Amino acid sequence: MDFETIKLFKKDHVATLTLNRPDKRNAINRKMMEELIAALSDISEDNEIRALVLTGSGKAFCAGADVDIMPGGGDVKELGEQSVEKMRRSFIFKGAKKIILYLHQMEKPTIAMINGVCVGAGFDLALACDLHIASEKARFMCGFVKIGLFPGFGAAWLYPRTMGLAKALELLFTGDTLEAKEAKEIGLLNKLTTAEELESATLTLAKKIADGPPIAVRLMKSQVYKGLGTDLATALDEAATYESITLASRDHKEGITAFKEKRSPFFEGN
Repeated sequence: MDFETIKLFKKDHVATLTLNRPDKRNAINRKMMEELIAALSDISEDNEIRALVLTGSGKAFCAGADVDIMPGGGDVKELGEQSVEKMRRSFIFKGAKKIILYLHQMEKPTIAMINGVCVGAGFDLALACDLHIASEKARFMCGFVKIGLFPGFGAAWLYPRTMGLAKALELLFTGDTLEAKEAKEIGLLNKLTTAEELESATLTLAKKIADGPPIAVRLMKSQVYKGLGTDLATALDEAATYESITLASRDHKEGITAFKEKRSPFFEGN
């Protein structure tokens, strides 16, 4: 696939999706949204891909939505001079929903590799991923409150689930900056690295996940998110079903055989 605003690279069962508008700090415009939807759909359907890494080119992860798509920013065809109902039903919000849900609900684990500024809708893209690795140069900010907006890409749902209620409300209400060190301290980041080590550390984790048993990993991700809104008894019933699926898999047989033979297993997703 050829893209104008993103890059997609696949290797060793890992897809790396790069936001590629470095001159705009990878701000999200309509074209990028269209291309992200196409790329994420492709990755979701590609059975050879077992993990996704999302990152940004240049010195930023993503500076949020391009102001050109906002009222007063330039492109009034999208969100300007329309009724509330027409704006609510516009491509911007429909597209945002598709992108966030692709990242959050994709069967494959998703990793945000955060190399710099991560603001607004860009912050939401990162938090929609399952895991988050950042360099010391990363800086996070909600930002919507500073321009009189409600965060339309899911921040009010995503923030409390990744950093706790109090910190989430603080960032939403104030628009203050969250530095990388504090992001690690509050549990938002899985790992904090130097800028030089960021790519290596992220791809090492992605490859480790991709080398794992795809069926078991897929089911684990599914139940973890379902479990956030499920009672324990229901979760245990589902767990019995999920483990039965993996007990019947060839990957389980391979795992047991490899354990007995004292070698690394080779999982094929069967």
